[in-house]
Amino acid sequence: MGRHTPPPDAPRVLTAWMRGEQSWAGVWTPGQTPRGIALPARAHQLLLVPGTQGTPLQALVLARRPGEYLLRMDPLRGKALQWHTMEDDRYLGGHAALSANGNTFFTTETDGDTGQGLIAERDQHTLEKIREFLSGGIGPHALLLEPAGTLMVANGGILNLPETGRRKLNIGRMDSNLTRLDVASGQVLAQYRLADHYLSLRHLAFAPDGTLGIALQAEHPQPLDRERAPALALLKGEELRTVDWETRQAPSAWDGYAGDVCWAEGRFWVSAPHAGWLASWSAAGDELHTQALVGAGALAAHSGRWIVGGGTAALLYRSHTPQPQRFGVPLPWDNHAALLPHA
Repeated sequence: MGRHTPPPDAPRVLTAWMRGEQSWAGVWTPGQTPRGIALPARAHQLLLVPGTQGTPLQALVLARRPGEYLLRMDPLRGKALQWHTMEDDRYLGGHAALSANGNTFFTTETDGDTGQGLIAERDQHTLEKIREFLSGGIGPHALLLEPAGTLMVANGGILNLPETGRRKLNIGRMDSNLTRLDVASGQVLAQYRLADHYLSLRHLAFAPDGTLGIALQAEHPQPLDRERAPALALLKGEELRTVDWETRQAPSAWDGYAGDVCWAEGRFWVSAPHAGWLASWSAAGDELHTQALVGAGALAAHSGRWIVGGGTAALLYRSHTPQPQRFGVPLPWDNHAALLPHA
């Protein structure tokens, strides 16, 4: 049971979850039973595809890296519309971004033979690959289409291959970076790196002023170094920098692992799944606030106003209210989520 009766505008959240050994993707609304589709393996990102005249709202489900399937679904009816098995020696990095016209989308992928990171452009309806080009690094993960039409890619620097599963094969040789790509040619236009090569740049969110927030995951061999690691980096103009903890000491139980990032209520929000809290900063990287949420993972925002955070037993919902509302959830969400528009 939740702590509050869901408000009339309660969030409808598209996310993924596990029930026993079975993976699912579908829609959660506080106080209602989640409706979803059984998946062949865990999902990562769920990307909403806005409806057009005669076409209802749809969503793309991306398998978790090294991923082997794509799904196009009708989230409101809980119906699978198109399945796609990945091509030989190509494995998903877990994220996608719509093209400017919405007819195609871009996925982060890895070449299973060479380990090279790739960006594939795919047809939104058939999910078939149209073309591919280099991502600018190893382990491409999240990506965003910039207002100018370029692609910004977080190359996490970590190599995973299907034969070794989630095992990290190159930690000592990590080279994580942000790469800006020309969509038409695939050409690298710019690259940005942090001085600490053990920081993996993973997830991305834009502020209205163009500042890019990047959630970080620390891969330092020593636990003490991970405990001191930052959770957020900012790219403003041509400067990429980390955001230091204001007290020079991270909040309780921090282990260097930031799960997700979004922009909402005039702030960057980052989830800390292992530590059990959300942290937020201004666009300048100051004014740190924290909010307890056990197992905090998936974040979702709508129009920069509402934010939803999913934990292991609770959903936290903020909508310009002094205190966030919390609702119980019977099953923990997976890595990412998206807010569905209200009818």
